[in-house]
Amino acid sequence: MPKCTINGQEIEVKEGTTIIEAMHHNNQKIAHYCWHPGLSIAGVCRLCMVEVEGNPRIQIACNTTITEGMKIN
Repeated sequence: MPKCTINGQEIEVKEGTTIIEAMHHNNQKIAHYCWHPGLSIAGVCRLCMVEVEGNPRIQIACNTTITEGMKIN
C-alpha cells in the first residue's frame, strides 16, 4: 500500500487509488464537477487540478493514481 502526503498529511492508500479518492476518503475538500465515485472518469472539467511535487505541470486529481512517496498540494 503506497504512502503519500496530501496537504502535509501523510496517508496510506490502496494500490490504484486516485488523488481525488484519497482526498475524499480522508475528509479533505477539493473542487470537482465531473467526478463521482459511482461513475467512470471523464476528467474534462479540470476543476480538481493539484500540484504534485517534482512534476512541472499541474495534474487532474480524478485521473492521477497515487504512487509511493508522492507529495500533493
